[in-house]
Amino acid sequence: MLVGKGISEGIGLGKVVILKENEIKIEKQKIKDTSAEEQLVYNAIKEVENEIEYLIQNISGTEKEIMQAYLMILQDPSLIEETIKIIEQEKCNSSYAVEIGLNKIIKTFEDMDDPYMSARSRDIEDMKKRILSKLLNIKEIDLSKLPENTILVAKELSTSDTAKINLKNISGIITEIGGVNSHMAIIARTNEIPAIVGIKHIFENIKENDYIALNGTTGEIYLNPTETEKEELKQRKEKQKQEKQELEKYKNQKAITKDGHQVELLANIGGPQDIQIVIDNTAEGVGLLRSEFLYMDAIDFPSEDEQFIAYKKIAESLENKRLVIRTLDIGGDKDLKYMKLPKEENPAMGYRAIRICLDRRDIFRTQLRALLRASAYGNIGIMYPMIISVDEVKEIKKIVESIKAELTEKGIEYGEVEQGIMIETPAAVMISDLLAEEVDFFSIGTNDLTQYTLAIDRQNSKLDNIYDSHHPAVLRMIQKTIENGHKAGCWVGICGELGADMTLTETFLKMGIDELSVSPT
Repeated sequence: MLVGKGISEGIGLGKVVILKENEIKIEKQKIKDTSAEEQLVYNAIKEVENEIEYLIQNISGTEKEIMQAYLMILQDPSLIEETIKIIEQEKCNSSYAVEIGLNKIIKTFEDMDDPYMSARSRDIEDMKKRILSKLLNIKEIDLSKLPENTILVAKELSTSDTAKINLKNISGIITEIGGVNSHMAIIARTNEIPAIVGIKHIFENIKENDYIALNGTTGEIYLNPTETEKEELKQRKEKQKQEKQELEKYKNQKAITKDGHQVELLANIGGPQDIQIVIDNTAEGVGLLRSEFLYMDAIDFPSEDEQFIAYKKIAESLENKRLVIRTLDIGGDKDLKYMKLPKEENPAMGYRAIRICLDRRDIFRTQLRALLRASAYGNIGIMYPMIISVDEVKEIKKIVESIKAELTEKGIEYGEVEQGIMIETPAAVMISDLLAEEVDFFSIGTNDLTQYTLAIDRQNSKLDNIYDSHHPAVLRMIQKTIENGHKAGCWVGICGELGADMTLTETFLKMGIDELSVSPT
């Protein structure tokens, strides 16, 4: 038996398919026509772009957000500046220039102090391999056509690999490299696929067509298990299935504790494509709609009418259930090509979210007008991200009031809109008593709150062993926020991944949480 680190719960049984990287041997060759070699690079990148764009059209939610961020790096002209320079100066073949040029960029990213930016080197490594595969006509395994009950085994699953997999045929994933907050891990958990990372010398220990049973909770891997072991794991899997079926009967019931405290259970979604799964799983509404979907899918800023129509459609489809829409949360790990945001050494703490909106009032007012107009057609709440001061909230409220006055003057209807803020920073927690006097609700973004409280980048797999969302400091932050919110008559929810952590459900109930908003699954 092998033991790694379980990063996505569940029992998986099936045959191994090994995903090995193609060995690419590149030799330097002298060429005369440098412009032709440069065009080969541009053509190869365009091919990869087209593949990624096609993928984006056929995926949704978290997977879509991850691939959109990937595409923006790929489309950045500075990505291949060094490559083109090498072709021109050394008069060499395109594949050699890509290898050397992108390796320099990868090294630059790896050496960055900011862990988030350092982690992006893995995406650029993946892009380099994709571009070289096009230049050298190397065929890749079709990950969309893997057989049923496949246990996929790889050194590492890249962002683009993960997006290409037909997840319905995957019973489990095992890799040597990866972390609990890697893109692969997030997608595995979203799709309820058991996954394990940290298996050293993976191809020596696991072979093609091995029959494997794995436990994504404990990290245990049974190689060619005995009939007894198979039966035991099958029973455990069946028990988990029965437990899920048992929970089905509670779908349409309100979440009320024995002492009469009601907790609303809502869903986090990335766009209108996720509404049906919200309805199917009988969520009591949407606690977080990431409005970035309107901006990420566009070639320019969406107009007021485009936004209004999208928000209205979602609000109407929820039939007056609560719909909390987060205003534009761009910057950090999310970029807009057409916005041309400046490169930053520490983007997670930089020019992002509400800071951009208050700086670019034209963008902010357009979105707020659309949201207020849509509020006439449903139960809409507006949520502002990355708040750190009372002054920010007061300024936002002034803007909202001025827009309401404009709409009233023009005879345009709008509804009663709740306004709330995300509690994502220790600063917001420490002044939550003052903030609660200004807003209708708090929604705690536990992902960012954890990384800012612990000073640990959640994307950095090297720090997984000390990244602890159960840390007493994080839990005290949550407790303080709830207490201060309630004193001012403000309801308090959680919209980060911690809300779905059932080992903390009882803790949150004791704290007095009013709402949990989680992935629809």
